[in-house]
Amino acid sequence: MNHKILIWAGKNQKTIKTLSIILNILTILLIASWILKMFVKILADIDFEAILACITPVALSINQINRKLLEDSEYSPAGVLAYGYVYNFILPVITQLKEDNVARPKICIYKTDKISDLTEKNIDLLKADLKNKNYILSEIKLNLKQARARDILTIERGRNQVYFDFPNTLLSLFSYIDYKLDTKSNSHAEKEKVQLASKLMAEFYETLDQLLIDNRLTHYVTYCDFNMKIFG
Repeated sequence: MNHKILIWAGKNQKTIKTLSIILNILTILLIASWILKMFVKILADIDFEAILACITPVALSINQINRKLLEDSEYSPAGVLAYGYVYNFILPVITQLKEDNVARPKICIYKTDKISDLTEKNIDLLKADLKNKNYILSEIKLNLKQARARDILTIERGRNQVYFDFPNTLLSLFSYIDYKLDTKSNSHAEKEKVQLASKLMAEFYETLDQLLIDNRLTHYVTYCDFNMKIFG
């Protein structure tokens, strides 16, 4: 199946799912009406066979795309990374901070749709920007009971403080994207890579949001985009 179609569909999964349901119901109704036309006079003059000939290929195509999206989401590396990020980092960190008498810990997660924003050089640039905005950056070491020890970045300004994290676990998607597309370096391939990366990043944050809700962690976590406005 065409990568461009799947990438577009991946960004519009709800629309594809809704279309699939509507077309399936419509097809069933048309088939039922076709069978009943010999008993119901008002249906006798309607050419259900022609209508079905037009709708069925569309319904089959949409169903195929929807099935492919379900398969991809089931084995999506972005979803797997989100699970690992929550259960191996977010949850253990919040638990440890609360055990260390931090009553209301707040973790701010950097949210971006470009994986390249999470490379070391770009993170260093963002940190420099924060310092220029009079934020105070420091790192503390947390000895986590439920995971390995981690260095956690803290950001302060005035009386406000948050624990900050760049989810650079997403950098592992680079190799997945190269494998998935299996294309040589050219402008067309690079565009597809950017589109697939954007789709995977969206899947990561969508899964992350749901996991935060499931684990009742939403009031401990906030996001920050490239504008880097940490505090309101």
